[in-house]
Amino acid sequence: MASRRCNVKNFPKVQNQTSLLNVILLAAGGFFMFVCMDSTAKYLGTVMPVTQAIWGRFFFHLVSLIIFFLIFKPKVNLKKNFKVQIIRSILMVTATSFMFYSLQKFDLVDIYVVFFTAPLIVSLLSAYFLKDVLSTKGILLMLLSFGSIVYSLGPSMRIFSLDLIFPIVPPICWALYQFFTKVVSGDNDPFAAIFYTSILGAIIFSIFIFFNWVPLEKNIFWAYLIILGVAGFVSHSLIIYAIQLSNLSFVTNFQYSQLVWSTIFNFFIFGVPFDVNKIVGVVGVIIFGLLFIRIEGKKT
Repeated sequence: MASRRCNVKNFPKVQNQTSLLNVILLAAGGFFMFVCMDSTAKYLGTVMPVTQAIWGRFFFHLVSLIIFFLIFKPKVNLKKNFKVQIIRSILMVTATSFMFYSLQKFDLVDIYVVFFTAPLIVSLLSAYFLKDVLSTKGILLMLLSFGSIVYSLGPSMRIFSLDLIFPIVPPICWALYQFFTKVVSGDNDPFAAIFYTSILGAIIFSIFIFFNWVPLEKNIFWAYLIILGVAGFVSHSLIIYAIQLSNLSFVTNFQYSQLVWSTIFNFFIFGVPFDVNKIVGVVGVIIFGLLFIRIEGKKT
């Protein structure tokens, strides 16, 4: 009897631990899938025009989303914050397009390192427009994060090349996307955002490739395009569910795992050797980035 009481008493604690584990698995899995998607896109860019890879990313994402809606019938308010949703969708389509082009021009890890300037940009935008003033520690950690980013990149990003615009645009677009999300913080329909993004991207690039389609050399490339779109849908969905079970600040911590996965993928898939300076810089980006999120996240 005593043991039964003990089990009942500890049940809420076990539930909390299970919920936390689910959030961790969902968030980590979502960001892992992002790296899988970008690695697939990097490969596809070598066997077909990048625009066709981008089309596959959005078109098969939309197909996956429609199948999901037909099976599970989630309630989504597509009219809520319609104008902001369109703006955010344009930003995401732009970010994805530039990301896929940058994958053909730069190292996978370097692109992710540059991408992590996004939290810093969001903080600056929030401080200026929303009067969300950074703390002294936050400013220091932001500077240390930026220093780690510069140190990690070194000369490998060809800083004075015009091609640098490709990896710079995605974090700016993502920062603006997060900023608009913060502005309409009452928006609780995350599936609406990926719906508009996928349908907008699918329409734009379907029109483009209709006039510029290049036949695929191998049928297996169609499978890769499908995987690309499904990976995009799964990654977004996992992160959405993680946020619904927890909160954005906690889930955001796991985005830095992409630096670890991209380093591993870079070595084993693309044959890029480990670089000591880059690894030190990546560790700095992760540590200072996580501390920045923890300290500044306490104010929200």
